[in-house]
Amino acid sequence: MIYKIKSLGDAPVKKKINRLINIIIFCFIGQFIGSGLYDYWHFRKYPGLYEMQSAPWYTSILANGLFTLLLLTVCIIVKAIFIENLRLIKKITLILGIIFLFLTFTGGGYVLINHGQVNAGYAGVPGIFSITCFAYYRKKE
Repeated sequence: MIYKIKSLGDAPVKKKINRLINIIIFCFIGQFIGSGLYDYWHFRKYPGLYEMQSAPWYTSILANGLFTLLLLTVCIIVKAIFIENLRLIKKITLILGIIFLFLTFTGGGYVLINHGQVNAGYAGVPGIFSITCFAYYRKKE
């Protein structure tokens, strides 16, 4: 009996990988929403515990959100790599656009955490690069 090994070029395998990555993405989003709701509930139920801390009660939500955003960025980059009908330059610009978008949100969060006391360029500069990469990607379609 001869077994045929499926390569990544086969459509069913790509669909399974895409479906698996989508499931992983939604699991990360669900975990972030669930833990954020639990942290909020815990803060409302036991506010005295959070008064002793030097950091605000929502710091764990922000840290969890940043980590979730990083994992989502990695998953989206993996999805972009598996798209075969794009040329290499388009793939690179798509991946760079996603990375700069992640840096934009990270910089925006950093500015918000510091109540606007730091330079807004932490979010603005990567945002411009992200817009440029996505514009180039859309132009080459």
